[in-house]
Amino acid sequence: MPIHLPPARHLSRRDWLKRCATAGVGFACADSMRAAGDGETWILFSDTHIAENVALEARGACMGDNLKRCVAQALKEKEKPFGVMVNGDLAYLDGQAGDYSTFVSLMQPLRDAGLPVHLTLGNHDNRETFMSNCTSLDLSLAEEKKPVAQKQVSVVSSARIHWVLLDSLDKINGTPGLLGEAQLAWIDRTLASLGDKPTVVMVHHNPQVPVPEGGKKTGLLDSDALVSVIEGHKKVKALFYGHTHNWQVINGAKSGLHRVNLPPVAYVFNKERPSGWVRAIVRDDGMDLELRSLNPDHAEHGQRVTLAWS
Repeated sequence: MPIHLPPARHLSRRDWLKRCATAGVGFACADSMRAAGDGETWILFSDTHIAENVALEARGACMGDNLKRCVAQALKEKEKPFGVMVNGDLAYLDGQAGDYSTFVSLMQPLRDAGLPVHLTLGNHDNRETFMSNCTSLDLSLAEEKKPVAQKQVSVVSSARIHWVLLDSLDKINGTPGLLGEAQLAWIDRTLASLGDKPTVVMVHHNPQVPVPEGGKKTGLLDSDALVSVIEGHKKVKALFYGHTHNWQVINGAKSGLHRVNLPPVAYVFNKERPSGWVRAIVRDDGMDLELRSLNPDHAEHGQRVTLAWS
């Protein structure tokens, strides 16, 4: 079953532009939007860490204010985006009901603008509390319809791309993530059934790098198994993740699999790194990524990276 917040209503492109003009929302300059007419625009958020108290601060940042700013910026897109992805750690620490209520309210302007919001879960989320507070589904019925028991997975498709959204939440407020054998099998089956359209995989936890003996593992514990599965399907062009609060793109020109570490909306672990969001424009032959730093003076604000489909 999908895990998303549906749009409040459908808006045509003309309605989108009219709504922006009425609200006094400015447009980006023509040069920065040059690729918009050539592909699909998607908005990518990660690691929002929203608390019930919208004014709560952590690591020198107000998470609620940061999300408000990201939402407002996304609404300035000249071309109506196809959708919004929020890649895990929606909640501040351990997924309290009030956290999700505040998160949903902060995302409401996007839904009011006719945009669907698609979600994944991270280690600071609570799967059951999320389902109770962010959906109107009967939980027992929802569990029966899950393709993977105790996990939230889905596929979001458009004319140009498939997004396969995974669930790496293992232990609430515990650092490492885990997909599990059942989800890995579902990924393999699903990728085989999707046809040859370019496909990207999104998961909250980063691929686990080797750690010294006795060191702490903080990433996706079965990342090698995940990479093995997706590399068996040539249609998979990129792996998107968050969790490390660090914007980074590893070009997969040789391997064929690009790796994209999304920046955090909430706060950074290293004060030198940018927080913010990413605009993705999907074309037939690849994807253009543009970093939108919340600090417009950051050296990487506006950085553009092209992921070419091999």
